[in-house]
Amino acid sequence: MKVIDAVEGFVNKQDRKIRSKVRKKAMKNVETNLIFAGRRLNDLDLEEWQHIIAEEESVIWQKFMKGGIGTVLAIAFFGVP
Repeated sequence: MKVIDAVEGFVNKQDRKIRSKVRKKAMKNVETNLIFAGRRLNDLDLEEWQHIIAEEESVIWQKFMKGGIGTVLAIAFFGVP
């Protein structure tokens, strides 16, 4: 639970613009993963979609936390990789 709490605390401290970029990146990743899995976006209901997006956002934030402050600054200036 410490990792999840740390990620949530880190996310809450970030600027809305950065959180929006991470959300868009998560949506693209999920859409790509659905294509590779042979599923369509229409196959998911709203709750499933929101849950999958939230999980992907968590994965992205954990990657950024591992990368350190330099990664966060890079995101702010250059966007989400």
